[in-house]
Amino acid sequence: TYHSANNRLMCHYCGHSQTVPHRCPSCGGHLKPIGTGTQKVQQELQSLFGDLPISRMDADTVSAVNTHEKILDRFKTEKVPVLIGTQMVSKGLDFENVSVVGILNADTMLNYPDFRAYEQAFQMLCQVSGRAGRKGQRGRVILQTKHPDLPVIDQVVRNDYATFYTEQCDERQMFSYPPYTRVVNIYLRHAKDTLADSAATEMSGRLRQYFGRRVLGPDKPPVARVKRMNIRKIVLKLENGINLPKVRECLRYIRNEILTDKRYASLHIYYDVDPL
Repeated sequence: TYHSANNRLMCHYCGHSQTVPHRCPSCGGHLKPIGTGTQKVQQELQSLFGDLPISRMDADTVSAVNTHEKILDRFKTEKVPVLIGTQMVSKGLDFENVSVVGILNADTMLNYPDFRAYEQAFQMLCQVSGRAGRKGQRGRVILQTKHPDLPVIDQVVRNDYATFYTEQCDERQMFSYPPYTRVVNIYLRHAKDTLADSAATEMSGRLRQYFGRRVLGPDKPPVARVKRMNIRKIVLKLENGINLPKVRECLRYIRNEILTDKRYASLHIYYDVDPL
């Protein structure tokens, strides 16, 4: 992620940091920062409102001890009239003097590759909306999206959680996702990208011999490389009532078979059961 404050690229997962290259190391093309992170939003607001005090609350500004308390205290006492933040500003904050809340680019939550993306987005949008107009006063919520025709957007606007719940349950049942099944995410990590690929392909093939169409993948997760380790993901969907001890026995057997191959001596295989 590009950070304009120090003009560096920083990984939010492993902490790696480096200067911004002038050209792309893969294609040689020129690089130009784009997007609307909190720093960019702060710059745009300052250009619009001049010297108006603006605070930012994100992973960078709250890294120091108690810094978040200082930021919130300044906002609460109206020393700073505008607060920009990531999702952390929606959690349990209750300021009676907040009258306007803006939600920028809600599509980033809706388009995340996870079957719970709409559920989590609905919760977050409702939480953020609840920050405006507290203590009996009516506030205003401005929601930015490129897809205002999506049913979930209309359901958030109307607070129609009943319809949202029914539609999500129908969709999950159709595609065999929780609560109608149990999900096991299987991750494989290796320093070499080609070996991560071949191991994941081989393991998914062995899994299909036992579990058939219950297996999805392999594929690259949204974050496919952390600390120089390449990651592949396989999804196993198990119907409720399946013999879980037998499943564990099969997974253990397949894992041991893969790791007996000398090519995969440094391969890491781990499981996330019923991921949250």
